This record gives sequence, C-alpha cells and structure tokens, in this order.
Amino acid sequence: MTMRKKLIVSTIAASVAATAFAGLPLSNKGLAEKLGFNTTAYAATSTFPNTEIVTQAQKLYAALVSTNGLDEVQALRTKIQALDNDANHTNLKYVAAPITSKVTAELGASFDDNDKKAVANLVLDVISFTYDANLTELETIRNTPAYRDVLTELAVGAGFSAEDVEDLTVDDIAEYFFALQDKTIDLIDGLASNPTELIAVLSDETKRTKLIKDALAALPAESLAVQQIFDAYGIDTDDVKDVVLRVQEKVGTGVIVNAGAALYTAYLKMNETTTTPPITGGGDEVVKVEIPKEVTAFIDDIKKKLAAASDAEKAVILAQAVQQATALVAKLQTFDLSGNIAVSGGQAQVQVGGSSILSAIAGIGEILKNVKALAPGVTLPPVLLNVNLGNVAQDDVKIGLNDALIQEAIKAGLGGIKLSVNGLSATLPVGGQFNGAVDFNIKKSKADSVGTDGHKAVSDVYSFGLTIGGKSVSTFEQPVTVSVPLGNVEGVDKELLSLAKIVDGKLIFQGGTVEGNLIVEHRDTFSQYVVVENKVTFTDIASVQAWAGRAIEVIAAKGAIEGKKAGVFAPKDNVTRAEFAKMLTRALDIDNSQSKENFADVKDTDWSAPYIGAAAKLGIIQGRSATKFDPNAKITRAEMATMIARALKVTKGAQDVADINAALANFKDASSISASLKAGVAFASKNGIVVGNNGKFSPNASATRAEAAVMIYRSVNFK
Repeated sequence: MTMRKKLIVSTIAASVAATAFAGLPLSNKGLAEKLGFNTTAYAATSTFPNTEIVTQAQKLYAALVSTNGLDEVQALRTKIQALDNDANHTNLKYVAAPITSKVTAELGASFDDNDKKAVANLVLDVISFTYDANLTELETIRNTPAYRDVLTELAVGAGFSAEDVEDLTVDDIAEYFFALQDKTIDLIDGLASNPTELIAVLSDETKRTKLIKDALAALPAESLAVQQIFDAYGIDTDDVKDVVLRVQEKVGTGVIVNAGAALYTAYLKMNETTTTPPITGGGDEVVKVEIPKEVTAFIDDIKKKLAAASDAEKAVILAQAVQQATALVAKLQTFDLSGNIAVSGGQAQVQVGGSSILSAIAGIGEILKNVKALAPGVTLPPVLLNVNLGNVAQDDVKIGLNDALIQEAIKAGLGGIKLSVNGLSATLPVGGQFNGAVDFNIKKSKADSVGTDGHKAVSDVYSFGLTIGGKSVSTFEQPVTVSVPLGNVEGVDKELLSLAKIVDGKLIFQGGTVEGNLIVEHRDTFSQYVVVENKVTFTDIASVQAWAGRAIEVIAAKGAIEGKKAGVFAPKDNVTRAEFAKMLTRALDIDNSQSKENFADVKDTDWSAPYIGAAAKLGIIQGRSATKFDPNAKITRAEMATMIARALKVTKGAQDVADINAALANFKDASSISASLKAGVAFASKNGIVVGNNGKFSPNASATRAEAAVMIYRSVNFK
C-alpha cells in the first residue's frame, strides 16, 4: 500500500474508533474532496464508485430507518461535531492530541499549530459524518486545501515521495470502516442472546474500549496496512484507546450507548441473523418504546384540523391544542409505584423502568416536539416525571432509575425526575452530569439535641446518597431539589426554619423556603440534613431594630448573611459587590459551589468565587468591564436594585416594569441613575423592595448591611 493510502487510513483508524461502532458509508468523490485531493485522479479508476460499498451503505441506512435507530446515530455524530464549537478549539485539540503529539515528536517544529489543527479537524470531520441513503450529503463537501497540505507534509516527513500519494481511492477507506465494524459485530455477536450483557458492555467505558482494541487487533493488517503507518509515527493501540476515551468523555456515555445499540440492532436487521427485539439504550430491562396511541391520535387530529382551517381558525385550534397538550402531559407524567416496592435486608427497593414508563416519557417528548413545531411562539413549562412510592415502613429506601429511562428522559426534554416517598421528595435533573443509570438512597433517623447542636429540630435527619453510572457522586453541577417534610412546628417561628447540613456535629445553615408542611431547598452537595429553628441574636442592632431588625433575624437564620463576629452584625458597615453576591444567591437559593466565573480579578480559590460565578451564569450580575468584577468595591443602591430585579426574574418569573420613566418619576435624582440600571431601579421601586428618602433614590450611594438585609428579605417574600 502506498504512503498516501497508509496516511489517510491510519488517521481515520484512530478517529473512527471513537464512535464505538464505525459504520460510516462513504462515497469516493465526497471523501476525496473532503480530504482535499483533486478528483481528476479518480476519473480513470474503474471502481469509482464501488457499487458494493454504496449498496452496503444503503442497506445499513435502511436498517437504521426500519429499526428507528437513525436519530440515535445522528445524535452521536452531532455531539462529536459539536466538540469544535468552542472558540479556541480546546476540545478538538484535546481529542486529537494522541495523534498530533506523536507526529510532532517525529517532525518537530515543522509540524506547526496550523498542521495540528488541520489533522485535528480531519479527525473530527471524518467521525462526525451522518448517514445518507443516496450519499448525496458527502457530495456537497468541498475541497479543503489544509488537509491536502498537511497530509502531503506527513508523507514527505515519513520519507515517502510525492508519487506515493497518488493512488488511494475512498473505497479503500470505506473498506477499512466496514471491516472494523464487522470485526466489532463479530466480537459481540455472542451477546445477542443476552441483551442485558450487551448493554452492560456498551455502558462500561473500560469494556467498550477493550471491545474497540480487540476489533482493531482482529483487522487483517497485511491487507489494510494500518499497522505500518502506526509504526511510522509511533502511533500504537494505546493512542487509539486514548482517542476513544477522550471522545467518549466529551460526548457522554448515554449518546454512545444509544448509537451503539441502534447500530447493532440495525446490523442484526441488515444481516438477518436473529430476531432479537430492538435495544433502546440500556438498563435492566430490554423494552420496545412506543408512542402511546392517545398521543399519536391527538397529534394527528390537530394536524388534520389545521390543514383544513383558515388562518383565523388556526389560532383558536392551536390555543385549544396547547390546553389539551398540557392536560395530556399531566396524565402521562405521574406514576404510582407503591405496589412495586420490594424489601431486602430492611431496605425498601424499587427499580423504575419498563415499557409503560418509557412509552409515557416518549409520548411527552412527542407532544413537546409537536407543540414547538406547530406553535413556535408557545412554550410549555418544564415537565417533570413524577414517581411516587407512597409510604413505606422502612427508614432505608433505594430508588433505581435505569439508563434507558434516563436517556429517554433526556431525549424527551424533561425538566427532571421527581421521586417521592414518605412525604419527602427529590427532583433530579436529567442530562449533563445526570447521564447514566441512577441509584438514589434515602436513610432516615430521629433527630436529637446532640445531633442538632442544641437547635430545636422540626424534621427527621436525612442522609442522601447518589450514584450515576455506578459511581458515587456527592457534588452536582446541576442542583438537586429536595423537599423535606416538617414535623411538629407548634411554638416554632416558621420564618426562622432552615435546612441545615450536619458536618462533624456542627450545623451549616443552607436556608430553604417553607411551602406548607415542607421546606424546599436546592442542594449542590449531599450529606446529612435536618430542619431546625435557627435563632440568631446580635447585640449591636438596636439603632436599626425598628426597620431592619426582623429582616436581619430572618436572613441570618437562613445562613444568607452572617455577623462580623459572634453577636456583632455591624449594621452600618457598607457592603461589597462580592458580599452582596453571596447574600442574594444564598437567600434566593441559587448558589452553587460548583459554579465558575471568568473575571481576571476573582480567583477560583476566593471565598466569593462560586457566588459570583452562580450570579454571573444566570445573568444576575455583571462585571465593571468584560474582564473585571471589582469584588471589593462598595455596591451602590442602583446596582443592588438591578441585581435583585434580575434575580427575581430568574427565580420567580418577575416581569420588567412597562413604563420605566413613570416608575422613577417621584425621584428628584432619577436623571443620575445610569441608563443600564434604570430598569432594575424602576422594578425595585415599584415593588417596594428599595425605597427612596426625602424624594431621592440616591442611586450612587453605598448600601449598608442593614439596608441589604431588608432588601433581600423583601426579595425573599416577593410574590
């Protein structure tokens, strides 16, 4: 095999392994242009295009369509392609590094950053192609000179002449792709009778990696000549493994498992080797997911009505459809599994899954998709899957959500999964970090004065545990919402109740909102928790007691504002921008210890970094410039009002004031309010969160700690 063939085949060999199953239909002309080689060299090739390759590609495409697997495969391609969305190509460089580093070691400085980027882009482009029955998609790809140049450089650098890169056809590359796929299928064919074992292999990063390595090792090296080019640049199977792991790390296990299962099912269909039912993403149960008939009937009915309606009638039909869709979603989203609970070793256990739940989730997804398509201006509120276990006698409860359920929930666009038992509930997000099988564990025990550090407890003590994809997780990028039931609250000041984290016998107060007989709090970590009455007293607030005393007491009880030292609040001290970011995010329950910020003057190790990061991520807070936050500067009253307004829009759906000038008309100094802050001041003023003095708002005056406590207290109670 010539150098040109070896170079391209080896580059693709390293990249294609990352998709777990490689089945990539290629056309000669399409990939030739993608790789940047002029197409005249192919004109005389008798095998262009190779009809056998085209036929096989079309058969695989048809099998994917017939087994409903095309979306899963294309979703993987889309995820891989999205790795190059960041401005600095960080993900792209990271994924391709096992290849580019070896080439750099051989060629030195002559292999520059542009060359590395060209190879990295080639890796990403090749593995992100999607299936196309007629191969027309590949024919639209145009010449890329950077690819031609870098491949020529690689050939010359390895000691081969320019003539050696003239006779490669894309059929050779396609042959490699299908050979790798066939070897992979051969390796897992023995699992066809045991779909659970197959899903276990697809879901396990180590087993998946071994599968690809074994498939590579099984390829006929003498005919495909992959090993020759590996040797030329010192690229070995460990480098291929690293590409696999890096791509899998970036795109997530779930989408790979779904694509792998879809491709395997399509191969079974394509080769008619078995009648095994479709595999739909993993878990303890292999099920076929079908859209509920009532959903398809509803959607078909709406479409028929719209097709026959006038423009005026369509508006009425869509309004009715949204109401019907909301009612149908409400019907589909709730499941009572109290009769499914098993008890083992004193632990109540339930596994959530099965065709009825998966089909309900798929039905919800279909409804949401069609509402978006038919009524683009209408957005249904986030939908939760409600799983109720009722009341159980055991104090130890384990709830399992299999991978198939999580993936279906992600695909449907659910807002989360709410698990309820014994009056307690936890709402888990789906997607992102929550992208695999979940086990949620709740242990309950009685609270005592020693365990609550002398505070009066009004709930049991709860210990929460969570695993995702079999790995224990205790910190979350996306917070988990917990609703803890309250016990006897007789004689208790309910405004002073706080969910507290128990750490080494001490309490760390997290706050929370009392809603009926529950206290609701978003948690970004899991540990032991209890609800207590937290009475905090200060000896220096007599001068502000009349107008700020209650606010200070309540906000301090929630842990959102602290004294300067024991018993000292310092009510007249000014507040910095960093301090107010903490006060506001903690009080409104939007803080997240995992949040990051990008300001040059805020270090990741600073105490304020996660609070500034959380507020910045939600658009609540902005820097004094694009790179500077100025955390130690005193916050002004106008800045404070604006942050509060933005926070309440995020947390409570507050609306901007319609007439800003009218809302500010009573302030003599309205003209001195910065234009960018006027909307926030108008909102805060109209809603009584920040008030003026003697006809002035004093927008540029620094706020005191007492004033901050009052404003935050009013924000917490905003309706």
